[in-house]
Amino acid sequence: MTKIFYEILNKDQKRIFPQLKFLTNQGFYLAGGTALSLHLKHRTSLDFDFYTRNHFGVEKLLTELKKVFPEKIEEISKAEDTLFVRIDKISNSFFWYKYPLIFPLIETNGPSLASLPDIAAMKLIALTGRARKRDYIDIFYLIKRLSLAEMFKTAKKKYPPFNPYIIKRALTFFDDIMEENGRIEILDKNFSWEKAKEKIFEEVKKYQLGMIKK
Repeated sequence: MTKIFYEILNKDQKRIFPQLKFLTNQGFYLAGGTALSLHLKHRTSLDFDFYTRNHFGVEKLLTELKKVFPEKIEEISKAEDTLFVRIDKISNSFFWYKYPLIFPLIETNGPSLASLPDIAAMKLIALTGRARKRDYIDIFYLIKRLSLAEMFKTAKKKYPPFNPYIIKRALTFFDDIMEENGRIEILDKNFSWEKAKEKIFEEVKKYQLGMIKK
């Protein structure tokens, strides 16, 4: 059974999290930084990011959210299959996401979570865009639970055009990373950014050696 670390949520997140359970029946699941932190308990995360493989009516979803949070919801922006709202100080985003879930969703006392391997695959893909320091921090803690080989295997299933070479290069390129400006807190008091980079580099080398031996 998957352990969920609800204690990483702040008081505002804890207040609305159970009320967001209805989103599971609407086809949404939680992924992104907060979902990963609920799995790993490695850092704080301020937002809720929801995804669905189903195209959805933005106005219909907004109406449902207003029923659940009649006095606490603020619309930020919307577009086709995309909605951003603030609920009781917490930013919530909703996206249509065409890529499949490779593993079953995890049930919680609120909305369902994407599995750890699915989130890991999403994190790898995030590195090919405008990578943030938190993405590498997340990878560092992910490789304590999953090998790079396992992560790449899931990513190949989830994203058929997946290019391991590009990801391996991104994993060891730390020169152009967006800083966090204090938005997140690492909960591991022994964390070292330099050691995290070294560990990621070591794991990439280990993966490459494993591929050569095959």
